[in-house]
Amino acid sequence: MNPLKNKRGSSYFTPCVVILILAMILSVVLFYATTKSTIETTRDNTRRVLDSYVMKHSIDIYNNIKQGNDFTEDIENSFYISSVFSELSLDYGDGCLYYIAGDGDIVYKMTSPEVTYKVDNTLQLNASYDLQMPVRFAGEIIYWFTIPVTVGSSLTLK
Repeated sequence: MNPLKNKRGSSYFTPCVVILILAMILSVVLFYATTKSTIETTRDNTRRVLDSYVMKHSIDIYNNIKQGNDFTEDIENSFYISSVFSELSLDYGDGCLYYIAGDGDIVYKMTSPEVTYKVDNTLQLNASYDLQMPVRFAGEIIYWFTIPVTVGSSLTLK
């Protein structure tokens, strides 16, 4: 006797297990898609802010290149952090930048980005930070996993 074809309705165990397994698989797939989307969005946004930093200093850089080198004096790390903070609408606390959803839950947090040179004193910059995303179960955060992210930008003359 097949429990799926029971006419009396007394055997619902197999359909319940199948639905539960499908729901768990769907949950994992949606979590992965949401996480990947968040990582890509923050990477693109921090790259955009880094590009605007490069564009802000492009006149000084272009003048240096015209004089035969592409050296820059120093990196204003605090300017980059404040640009990330303001342009991405993040909150600050505990040494990290937070993105908080409309319902008050933390979507992600990131360490303060560190801007460095790809090659010493040239206009090829990297910004690196750790993106931390919560893993929730039953509405509670059970684990924070960390993804190291590095974005780069450079000025190229056309």
